[in-house]
Amino acid sequence: MKILAIDSSYDGITKASYVYRNRHVYPYLESKGFEIVRCQDKLARRVYVQPEASREDIVYMTGVGHGVYTTYMGEYCDPIFHIGNYQAKELDNKAAHFFACQTAAELGTDFVNNGCLAYFGYNEDFIVLMHISDAFFDCDSEIDRAFADGLTAEEVYDRVIAYYNQKIRELEEGGHDDAAAALTYNRNHLCAPSVDAKWGDRKARIV
Repeated sequence: MKILAIDSSYDGITKASYVYRNRHVYPYLESKGFEIVRCQDKLARRVYVQPEASREDIVYMTGVGHGVYTTYMGEYCDPIFHIGNYQAKELDNKAAHFFACQTAAELGTDFVNNGCLAYFGYNEDFIVLMHISDAFFDCDSEIDRAFADGLTAEEVYDRVIAYYNQKIRELEEGGHDDAAAALTYNRNHLCAPSVDAKWGDRKARIV
């Protein structure tokens, strides 16, 4: 089983998340038996991603990059997935989660309409306070860890929301009210099949 990692790293927030994911997320996925196919850094571009995404042995796509409602972008805002500019075989029988602003609003639903089993993402901007950024990266990355643990999309969502709530409480108890408020905003804009069927099948899993 293979997971496609599409991570940009060209500015402050993507670089910080890229480092976090390579240290804390991909080793966990590998420990669960997945092989990571990497389109990272300079390889996080459409020309490199398209042939990898088209492989039938890819069961899950994840990554960090910037986004707008219609587009997930890689290195230097290269449009990796833009509505109308990808093929169904890149999505067929795969689940996807992108740590990016806004993409769930339109791109995520278009993914599902073209064969993606389940899409996880955010329908508005994702806020990160850089002085305590790991708390934000950690919550989002729980999506990847939960899928790797063999959970259904519905179970993934429930676990991730519980994890968000735990982190929010910890931040509040530590006097980080601004970070807790930002994390609450992000949690409330997390989109998944449990929120609406337009983001896929609640029972979808990658294992």
